[in-house]
Amino acid sequence: MNCCTNCFNDKEIIGFIFSNSTEKGNCDFCTGKDVQIIDARELEELFQPIIALFKTITDLGITVPKEKLIHQKIQENFAIFKLHDDFSIKALLTAIVSDSLPADHPLLNLPVEIEIMFDPAFSTDAHEKKWETFANEIKYNNRFFLKEVIDLDLLAKLLKNFSKSYDKGKIFYRARISTKTGFIADEMGKPPADKATSGRANPNGIPYLYLSTKVETAIYESRSSYLDYITIAEFRLTDELQVISLREIAAISPFVWGDQLANYIVHQKYLARLQEELSKPVRRFDKELDYLPSQYLCEYVKSLGYDAIEYGSSLKKGGINIAVFNDLKLQAKGVEVYEVADVNLNFKKVII
Repeated sequence: MNCCTNCFNDKEIIGFIFSNSTEKGNCDFCTGKDVQIIDARELEELFQPIIALFKTITDLGITVPKEKLIHQKIQENFAIFKLHDDFSIKALLTAIVSDSLPADHPLLNLPVEIEIMFDPAFSTDAHEKKWETFANEIKYNNRFFLKEVIDLDLLAKLLKNFSKSYDKGKIFYRARISTKTGFIADEMGKPPADKATSGRANPNGIPYLYLSTKVETAIYESRSSYLDYITIAEFRLTDELQVISLREIAAISPFVWGDQLANYIVHQKYLARLQEELSKPVRRFDKELDYLPSQYLCEYVKSLGYDAIEYGSSLKKGGINIAVFNDLKLQAKGVEVYEVADVNLNFKKVII
């Protein structure tokens, strides 16, 4: 049976079909007519690492509040299929794996769960506690010789899948609250080492250059108030910038991981926590110790040879920030002064 690109949301699968399809026709699983089609079985090798994640809850010896079949769990965790009805998704998955799993196989017809998530050593709760244990140790016990070690070799392999590059000529922005006359371009770079205080990414005395991809995001990140003047500097790349981007950890295709997929699932929350910590605004009552875990991991990213780490803004929805380790690849090209003409505050009561 033939499927088409309209059956899927995942860009890796869509790319595979475009690259390997040799004919146009009607899709057997969706309403696609005269589209690039492919025998569903040709996708089986791509799906094998995903299928291997699951076992029936009977084999796992567990009970769960809401039982789901494998096609439902795959869609819940990875949103691979664009098909909207449950019957079509099951039919397509069954066709994809038909050479290795008959249609009546228990794995396709009984409730399943991801096996590794029920291993006590790798459960979500245990993984969250591992971050907290690591954070507490680096803050309060051992600063340089950690006993609660992170698997850095594995982390390095996973991070490769989050690497990207910005080309020479790309423009970024930095904002600083200023007077009406503003700062000159030379005053808009990173602070000197003797004045560099701790940030969520940089350690005390080791300055990074914090930039945004848009002016509006940079203004939000400055945490300016009504009638403040803000100097905006435009920084242009003079060379390619190699970046680790943590903005869309949950959205990355499961098909890029191959046999490392289980490790990614285990470490996904760890990486998501790092993105969360980096995105939080620096508050005036924060303790510098609170930044140590994210600083440690940023320093590790820097040690791998990357120029910067990218993360989402918590102050501007959809905004993108980068903490640049190697600012020699950026040149300030000019400055402009803005005035904050209006501020809208949204607030909520904090329940303690």
